Amino acid sequence: MKKILLTAGFILIFNISNLFAFYHSGNFIDFLVHSNQVRVRVDALGVLAGPSNVRVVAGLTGANSLSDIIFDNIQNYQVTNAVNRFIPAALVGVGYDSDLFGIAVGYEFLYQSDAYMVHTPILHATALNDSFRISIPVSIGVGYKSKVQNISLSGTKVVSTAVEARYYFPKEMPVLSHIRLFVNYGNAYIQNVLERSQYLQQSSFGLQARVHFKVETPDVLIEPIFRVQYDQALATKDTVDGTYNKKVIVDNFDVTAKGFDGVATATGASSESANGNPNIGSGFSGGYVASIPAGFYAEQPYRVCVAVPVGFRAKSLDENISFYLEPALSFTMINAKNIYESSFSENRRTTPFMSLGYVVYGEIYIRPVKSLEWYIEVQAGGTSRVAETMKNSWGNTQLVFNGSTGFHYYF
Repeated sequence: MKKILLTAGFILIFNISNLFAFYHSGNFIDFLVHSNQVRVRVDALGVLAGPSNVRVVAGLTGANSLSDIIFDNIQNYQVTNAVNRFIPAALVGVGYDSDLFGIAVGYEFLYQSDAYMVHTPILHATALNDSFRISIPVSIGVGYKSKVQNISLSGTKVVSTAVEARYYFPKEMPVLSHIRLFVNYGNAYIQNVLERSQYLQQSSFGLQARVHFKVETPDVLIEPIFRVQYDQALATKDTVDGTYNKKVIVDNFDVTAKGFDGVATATGASSESANGNPNIGSGFSGGYVASIPAGFYAEQPYRVCVAVPVGFRAKSLDENISFYLEPALSFTMINAKNIYESSFSENRRTTPFMSLGYVVYGEIYIRPVKSLEWYIEVQAGGTSRVAETMKNSWGNTQLVFNGSTGFHYYF
């Protein structure tokens, strides 16, 4: 996603279901139901082709950078050692689909750094004329010996999964459109690069459910959505000095293989957890709380989110322009076993972090001909502290948004 002005990218990924379509392991679930096409977007490109029952897909999506670069060697270590980087995540997949069932497999590769890469095999299946769909990606982050530094992350391994299942109700059924269920789990094992007997082990678990409704009117299809999510950090295990030091280790409720930056330093992995350090996270964002606000330490935190987006979908009379608008109201709460004022203080916060905010998201599809469409999406609004800073820095501007564009060619 190309950011026009910066808000927390977490908002969009958390809220939009078709961000990268089937070119991303996290949303492979629509792979078997789309028609032959080429998609070129600001931060994603790929092709889906094949006869009616056999589907093949290949694509790239932005991963390490939002600069739309595929390859570079601009970074270097020790002044003279250039680092060759493959920036996006690359995905390939093949599948078979019929009225009774469909089955597909895929593989995604992500080069996170010279010493850490992520491999994601994907299993996808459909049934009941595509009414039931399930996608099971398993991301495996593996550490390697660096070729440009005398440091190795070979003992590091991060495994995570984000299982998604959907069921679409018959079109004749009033009110209900479909339901979506998500199960997330992550486990990180990160060794001290100088002392292999010392390691950090973290894990997290999460559930999310979405119920999509539909209200048909003569001109507009209204699609209310009810979404609830729960994420829990499990206890961190730290063997440094043979003891668990809660003032050093930061528990995380969203451990992912792709979240670990995979950068080796003289004292170990640069990230204190597999998804960064929640103690210095991005904070409140658009009604969603991405992480623990800066300056606090939380022991075994958990997050509860309840959101009510409402989609409005319409087409022009000639059906050459499609429009979708989705305002969303969201409440998020983060609490923990203990919340400390800082990693150096015994003062405890007695109330959870809470945020009520909004996000407005929109899409426009313009079709000069039936097989070609121009795609535009924007997102604005929110309670982001980053947004507030930018409003002040940019002369009290009220317009802080994410945006993306591209085209789709159907053949």
